[in-house]
Formats: sequence, C-alpha cells, structure tokens
Amino acid sequence: MATPTNIKHALSQQGRTPSQSQHGAVATPPVSTPFSAAHAAFSPHGPRSSPSQVKKSPATATSGTVMGHLGPPSNTAVNFDSPSAAAAFSALHIAGGLDLSLQGLDALGALGRSNEDERAKRLDDVIAILSQRHGVVSGAGLERLAKRLGLEVLWENAMGVEAKRPGTLYMGGTALELSITFSAPNIVQSATLNFPESADIVQKHAGDASKILSDNLTLEPNQSPLTKEMHGFVANFERMAVLDKLSSPGLNLHEAVAGIYESLNRLHAWELQKAREDPTLTGKNDEYLTNLILCTKSGHPAMNARDRVGLSVDYWKEKRLLLSASPQMAARMAKTEKIWCILIGCAPLRDIGVSPVSPVRVSDKWIGIDIEKISLPDELYAGTPGPMLDWLEPDSNFITPDPSKAGAGVNVLLGPQLPEVAFLATFDPPIHIPIQLWEDIRQLGCGLRNDMQTYKTFDSLVFPIAPGTNYDPSEPRSITCVKKVEFTPQGEVQWSLKTHRSTLYIYKPIYGKTLSEMTFSHPQHIVNMVPYLRQYTFLSTLLENTFKEKPGPSATAGNKPSTSMTATTTRQDDFAAFMEEGACRKAEEEGGPLKLDVTLTVHSVPRLQIVFPFRASTANVLLEIRENGRVHIEAQNVLDERNAVAPNGRQRRVEDLGKILETIEDIGKWCEFIRTRWA
Repeated sequence: MATPTNIKHALSQQGRTPSQSQHGAVATPPVSTPFSAAHAAFSPHGPRSSPSQVKKSPATATSGTVMGHLGPPSNTAVNFDSPSAAAAFSALHIAGGLDLSLQGLDALGALGRSNEDERAKRLDDVIAILSQRHGVVSGAGLERLAKRLGLEVLWENAMGVEAKRPGTLYMGGTALELSITFSAPNIVQSATLNFPESADIVQKHAGDASKILSDNLTLEPNQSPLTKEMHGFVANFERMAVLDKLSSPGLNLHEAVAGIYESLNRLHAWELQKAREDPTLTGKNDEYLTNLILCTKSGHPAMNARDRVGLSVDYWKEKRLLLSASPQMAARMAKTEKIWCILIGCAPLRDIGVSPVSPVRVSDKWIGIDIEKISLPDELYAGTPGPMLDWLEPDSNFITPDPSKAGAGVNVLLGPQLPEVAFLATFDPPIHIPIQLWEDIRQLGCGLRNDMQTYKTFDSLVFPIAPGTNYDPSEPRSITCVKKVEFTPQGEVQWSLKTHRSTLYIYKPIYGKTLSEMTFSHPQHIVNMVPYLRQYTFLSTLLENTFKEKPGPSATAGNKPSTSMTATTTRQDDFAAFMEEGACRKAEEEGGPLKLDVTLTVHSVPRLQIVFPFRASTANVLLEIRENGRVHIEAQNVLDERNAVAPNGRQRRVEDLGKILETIEDIGKWCEFIRTRWA
C-alpha cells in the first residue's frame, strides 16, 4: 500500500491518476466531464476520504482545506481541474465547502419534467393538425373512422379491407346503420343510411341523408380516386354518430332532433301562411315571403340541406332583399350567397362545462297545434305586440341505467334517471356579440361555456389587432380603408368605380365575446334569441363590407381589380390625420378619393354616425341597427324639400334611407347611391 506523503508531494502529483501515483505507470490522461466529480461525491461505494485520497485527487484544493480533513472549516473557494467540473457543482448547488445538498437534483428533475411536458404538448398539437386531414376515400379509412366513432364494422362479399374484389361495408350503432357499397377497391358506388328502430319522423329523412353521404363518397365525373377526400363525409357522419353514441334504450336522440324540426316546421308554415294573408304584402312572390320569414320571424328550419346532414335553423341571409330575376339566377344565388344558421345536435352535460340546463326531451309537441295562443284579458301578457305563440312543455324522459356501466359514474340503485344529455346549438358561422347580450342569452335559460376566454372589445373581434401591435383597449381606435367602390350612376347601366378613403372611429369601446355554441332546453330559446343575433350579424356585415376588401377580382368588366389598404391607428396618429384633412378635402374637389367617416357605438343599441360629402356641403346621418337588422334613422340632413320627390314622382321618406342600406349592405355603396340619386 502506498504510504502517505506530505502536502508538497501531493500537490506535485496534480494531473496524475491514482494508479499513476501508486504504480508509476503511464496511462491515458483522464477525461474531465461535468458530472465526474459529482458522481464520485455521491457514489455509495466510492472510497472514503483519507489523506491519501486527498493527496491523489485531481481536484485537490490549493487552499489546503478540503472537507475539513486538512484544516479547520472555512468558506474558501475550491479550485477544480476544469471549468466544466465547476459548472457541474454549480448546477447541483454544491457550495464552496462541498455541501452535498439534494436541492440541485430536484431542480434538474423539474427541468426534465418540464421538457417532457413541453414535448408532449407539441406532439398533441401536431396530432391535432394532422387529424384535420382525413385522407382520400378508401375501405381502410372508412373502417378506421367507424372504429374511432365506436361503431360496429362488418364486411360482406369481401375478405376484409385488403381484398382485391369489391364488397360492402356495414357500420352499425344503437339506432343507426350505414351500408357502403364498393364497385372496385376504394371506389364507392353508393351509401345508404337507415334508422331501423326510429319513428317515422326520422325515417322520412333517411333518403335525403343517404344522398348527401353518397355524394360525399362517390367520384365526380372525370375525378380520380386519388383526389376524392373524406372530409365532407367525416363532418356529416360524425354528426349522426354522436347522436347515436349518446342514445340509449329509451332515449333515441335522432327522434329528439327530428321532433324539434317537426315543431319548428309547423311554426314556419304558419308564419308563411300569415304573410300570404297580410294585405300589406299583396303581390309579393314566394321568394320575398320566404326571405321575410327567414330574416324577421322564427327562421327557416331545414333537415339535410345544403349538403349537410342533420337539422339546421337558418336565421339570416346575405342580400336578403335582392330578388332573383329568373329560376337560373335563383339557383345560382342559392349556391353563392352566405347563410347564417344554427346547427341542432346533442352533447353530454359532463363534457361541455356549461351552466345547468334541463336535460334533453324526446317529443314533437313543443308547440300547440294552432300555433297561436288565445290571450285572455286578465293574463299578464295581454296586449303584447305580435301573436302569442302557444309553446308547450313536453314531459321529461327517464332512462334506466345500464347495469354493465355500474361503477363508472352510474348508480344503478337509484332507478330511472334523467339523461345526462342536453340539446346543443352550434352557430355557423360564429357571431360576435357584446357582453350584455351574452348575459341576456344566459338569462333565457341557455348554457354558455364557462371558459376563461379573455374579454375583447367588439371592434377587435370584427377587426382583429395585428400580432405585436401595442394596443390599449381603453384608447380610442380608428380603422382606415382605401378601396374602389362600385356603383351605378343615375340613368346608366354600366358600373363605375370611385375610390373611397373610409375611416371607422371607435371612441368608447365595449367588450364582447364570440358566440360559437350553447346548450338549450327548449326550441323557444332559439326563436326568442334570433332577433338579437340578426342585429349584430347585420352590423358585422356592414362593417366588413365597408372596411374590408373581399378576395377576388372586381366584378366590373374591363376594369382593374379594386385596390385596398387597411390600417389601424390610435390617438398618436390623430394629429397627423387632422393635418391631412385639408389636403384630402382638396383632393375630393379635384376628383380624388371620397372621404367617408363612420363613428361606431355599441352601447345599449348599435349606432352609426356617417359623414360624407353631399352636394356642396356634408351629409350627416345618425342611424340605429335594431332587432332583426332593421335600420332606424335617428337624424339626417340628406332629405329636404329639394329632393323630397323622386324623378318618377314618388314621394321620398326618411325611412327609405334605412331601407336602401338594408338592401345594399355596404355603407360605401350606400353613400354613392345617395350622392348620385338623391342630390
């Protein structure tokens, strides 16, 4: 055994390994790693501290004090053989006195867990993005979809999905059955949807639903199987599969949704008949009356409409007051015009996280046979304007818990229970509403998600703030858009273009949210809510048509596409805008851009103050947007004795200003109409 030596000799052995010190053999120089010293310190089987170990250690301190063996304790720093070793001790929170604390190991463990959580989150994001693409139509893809939705799968006339000959794929659930016939591998010939155990109110819609699903899967003329994607079929079939999965013995949700359609369809037919009997609507065609009911009454319920399976309630339509001149034009407008609707489905109460609502009820008797309720003089609501609808309250449905699910949150000992399912309304597209209306909808008895969504101003929902912009919601905001506006001058047929420099001012912000879905207990909630949804739908449409440029070339033949520029400014830019105002007015006189100023307020009721050049002065119109998208003129200086009579002899009214804006749905085009027709 090597004998101890003095300190001077130990320091002279720096850089050698213990084996070199003991045997004198020349060995490979040691490799210094960040955790080599730490590993030696924490090793349970390593040699204990001794004078010889101190003498032969490559990390011996020059101060002569190492762990108290060579002198009294002190706070003198320790010198290591390399910076990496020092970094290792620092990471483990080992002090100059080599205090072997486990605090550093906890920090390293937390760092590792944080990295793992971040990696898992990124992986989930990637999976979510990839799941949005469902691939092309194939037997294997359809089988995977059915299994993911919890449906039974069966192949007939083919030995599985790998067979080279065509076959039929059956998907079955609680009350749903879909058969898909292949004419060749991965080429669908037809699809048939059945509801074997459902009532007639469901069965009569199976044919239309089958046609939509079949069109989603079959090839179009001259289409390649490599380009036939499944996304349309997945969206439609998932809607049916969710209803089927939530159904149980004694609770058929397909019948529940079809029952709402039956009640709303009777209401729609009654309102349409009342419109035909109205003397003020004499001479109006069915298209006008249908649009009137859709946009001012209870809406238009539709089952399996516009290539979408299920129930939807249409409540607003783009350019609703512009009628088609021919059946061909009507068909083209039906495909191109935007429609706002509410999709009716179901969702489990435990998963949607909303305020309590009544569970789903299966009935087609949500409204009385006569639709209108006979009001008695002593009733509280006697004298209410408009007809009083005879809404009914169907009996609740009770279901017997499945004994096989006992213990999984189901108590079979309690007997029949109310279903843990509610009606779900999905808004397509989502609509921006102020906080006050959000709370009013909640007071109706509807369930809104209790998400911690940050409140945003209504204008920032319609016109989102660019990322990285320093924006204070309490500060006034202005949005400027320069674009070319199409209009038809008086007595001309050819379209003309006029450059507008439109500015939207918001001085007092109001906060709002985006309404995308909610639960409800009664279709009456939908009917009572849609007048206020139309109010803000029309407001958003006006703002977007005026201060946003739609994609695509201009509709004017022979003209260049209209140019657009949109910018958001704050108070810091007000002074510069004020200095430019004189130059803009001079440019207008010389045929430059027309300056249009719009001030928006959304408190209690949406108001727009519109200022634009008119005659030799300035027009100033203050208007309100009320329920059902009606425009009410509060104040104006456009109509006077000079233009009170139209060239055809018709007497103009102030209400005509609002009706024209309702028809055009664009403030810029509305201004050009007033300037060229009413000046």
